[in-house]
Amino acid sequence: MKFIKPIDLWVHGDSVISGQIKLQRGQWVLCGSQLSRFVGVKGRSLWVAHSQGNKADTKQRFLDLCEAF
Repeated sequence: MKFIKPIDLWVHGDSVISGQIKLQRGQWVLCGSQLSRFVGVKGRSLWVAHSQGNKADTKQRFLDLCEAF
């Protein structure tokens, strides 16, 4: 699967949840104006890692969420 331009989950979240739009783990997405990384879909919940203030903490948060998912 190819990475695509970040899509806004506030606009297209239902399409991701329904499977109409498929994203792979690590794909950059937008939550409004905030750039985040997609983790996955569980039920009707989108798991996304938001910025934690610096690259190291943000990467660790993404990895933690991937492990928990």
